[in-house]
Amino acid sequence: MNVIQTNKFYYLKGGAERYMLDVSFWLGEHGHTVIPFAMRHPETLPTPFQSYFPSFVQTENVRFGWQGLRTVGRMVYSLQARRLMARLIKDVKPDLCHVHNIYGQLSPSILSALKSAKVPVVMTVHDHHLVSPQYNVWAQGCGEDLRDAGLFKATFSRFHKGSIAASFIQTFVSLLHRSLGLYRHNIDLFMTPSVYLKQQLVRGGIPAQKIRVNPYGIDASQIEPNYTHKGYFLFVGRLSEEKGVETILHIARLLPDITFKIVGRGPEMEYLHKLGHDLANVEFLGFRMGEELKALYQHATAVLLPSRVHENFPLISLEAMAAGKPLIASDVGGVPEVVEDRITGLLVAPTDVAGWAEAIMRIAYDDGFREQLSRAARASIEQKYRLDDHFARLMNLYQEAMSFHL
Repeated sequence: MNVIQTNKFYYLKGGAERYMLDVSFWLGEHGHTVIPFAMRHPETLPTPFQSYFPSFVQTENVRFGWQGLRTVGRMVYSLQARRLMARLIKDVKPDLCHVHNIYGQLSPSILSALKSAKVPVVMTVHDHHLVSPQYNVWAQGCGEDLRDAGLFKATFSRFHKGSIAASFIQTFVSLLHRSLGLYRHNIDLFMTPSVYLKQQLVRGGIPAQKIRVNPYGIDASQIEPNYTHKGYFLFVGRLSEEKGVETILHIARLLPDITFKIVGRGPEMEYLHKLGHDLANVEFLGFRMGEELKALYQHATAVLLPSRVHENFPLISLEAMAAGKPLIASDVGGVPEVVEDRITGLLVAPTDVAGWAEAIMRIAYDDGFREQLSRAARASIEQKYRLDDHFARLMNLYQEAMSFHL
C-alpha cells in the first residue's frame, strides 16, 4: 500500500511529528511504502520526495509587508501546496493519505487535491484546532476559553503570540475554514486518541459517524519497569505556560525536603529558571532523550503532569506508566481516560496547589501505596495500550476509509 503521510513539518518537532514518524516507521516495517509531504524546512529529514514539498513560509515573528501577506495567504489556502500535492498524487498513485497537523504551513488546500483525485483521507486530530482558534483550550481557572468566541473577542484577547494582529489572523482563518467545512467535507474519517477529543469535535460540528477513537500505544517490551526509585519527582515536557511547570516550583517551595527534576526546554525556560533559582530541591536538566531519558523515568518516584490546558492524550503518560511509575496529573481533557485516579495515579485540579502538595507527599511517604499504583500503571500499559493493538486499529481505519471509494 502507498500511503502519503502529511504534516506541516517532517522532522521531530513535537508530539504530532513524533507520532507521524512512528506511524511511518511502522508502515515501512510492515511492507508499505510511505510518502511524506510537508513544508520545506532547514531541519527536514532526508527524503527523495522533498522536491514535492512546498516552500518554507515564516510563521514566527511575522511583520506587516510581503512576508506577512504571504504567510496569511498560505494559512488561508495555499495554491502552491495544492499544486504540489496534485503532482505527487499523479506520480506516486497513493492508496490513501494520512493527514496530521497541516494548519498554517500547508493549509486545507491539499485536501481539495486529494478529493479531486478520489484519494481516501484519514486525519489524526492532535489538538483543538478544528473546533477552536486556540490549539489548546485552557482548563477552568487557568485562562479564557475561546472555542465559541467571535472574531472581535478573540482578536482583542491577544491569545495568539500576545498580538492583536496574530490573534485576528488566527481567528479569521479558523472561522473561515470551519464555515466552509474544508475539513468536515474533505476528510473521510477522523481519528482521535481520546473520547474527550471526539466529544469536542462533535461539539464543534464534526459528524460523530466520521470519528473513530483509537488510543495511542507503546511498545512496553522495550521498557523495563522499575518499582523502586531514587527519591525525585520528574517532569518531562515543553517549558511553556500551558504545561504548568510553574505549579511545580510553587510546590517545591512548600516541600523543601522533596527533590524535583525538570526535563525540557521551551519559551518559558528563562523565566522558570529565574523563578526557581533559589530552590535547592529543583534541578533543571534541559533536553534529554534516548537512554538518558529512559534512566530518568526508571529512577523517578513518580511523574508529574500539571497541565493547565485540556490535554488530548499526552504520550508522556504512557512512557511513565510503562516504566512502572505512577502519575500525578491534572484532571483535564482526556487525561482521566489514561490516568485512573487512585488506581494508576492521582488526579488533581490544575489550580489546586495544596492538593498537588498533598498528592506528592502521599506518594513520597507511603511506599505501599506508591508501589500499588506503580504496578497497576505497568499492568494498564500491558493490557490497554499495546502498540500493536493501536496499529491494528489504525489499519482497520485505513481499510474503512478506502472502502468508501470502491
